[in-house]
Amino acid sequence: MILEEIINELRYALKGKKITNLCVGVTFTASLLSDGNLGLAHTVLDGENSLSGEIMGNDAEEVVSKMTSNAIERSVTLSILNAVSNFPSYERGDPLDNLEGNKLCLFGFSPQVETNKFSSIVIYDFGNPEPQNLGKIIVKPYSSLVTETCSTAVIFGSALVSGYIDSIVKRVSADHLILSGVSSVYAPSTLRNYGFDYVSKVEAFDKFRAFRTVCEGGTARQLAKYTYKIYVKL
Repeated sequence: MILEEIINELRYALKGKKITNLCVGVTFTASLLSDGNLGLAHTVLDGENSLSGEIMGNDAEEVVSKMTSNAIERSVTLSILNAVSNFPSYERGDPLDNLEGNKLCLFGFSPQVETNKFSSIVIYDFGNPEPQNLGKIIVKPYSSLVTETCSTAVIFGSALVSGYIDSIVKRVSADHLILSGVSSVYAPSTLRNYGFDYVSKVEAFDKFRAFRTVCEGGTARQLAKYTYKIYVKL
């Protein structure tokens, strides 16, 4: 599984780090590590956190190795992996700024992007809404995905949290494949092996306020006040 391979790739980066604080908010999860790094991920409220009450002060590698059995545990795990998966160098902004083509495919929870460089946009929504035809934009429930061919496909990191990423990668053919969003992680060897050529993530420039925003039930719009987007080409 892709997540297991990502964990194995990042295991060395996890060694020696403790979790000094953790907050599972209603929208996002945030982990603060002993080296000062802050990691973010989407909160998907499905399942039970088997280490609830025992995570703070624990070893990051040990927590990650035990927390993959359901979505709420993967929310915690992805926030920790996000904290240690630092880009060696990066560009500010979004890789979609540099790409164009016929069809753009998005996979996530009500995913949204800003681009006018594609003829059509197909959204596979993990929330499984009713299909919508909005002209250039078509919204489909993720459950309807069989196979898809795209010029560019953006898989949001919430696919790792939800456990959908393996299925998406197997069913989608794209000239460019991007892992993006709050729950994204930088594991270049693993991601290259699965055809990804860009990784984009959200970085906090004010870690204290970003952490408090997560803990206090902040929305994506509110969290965006303390973060910026960065990306790297693999």
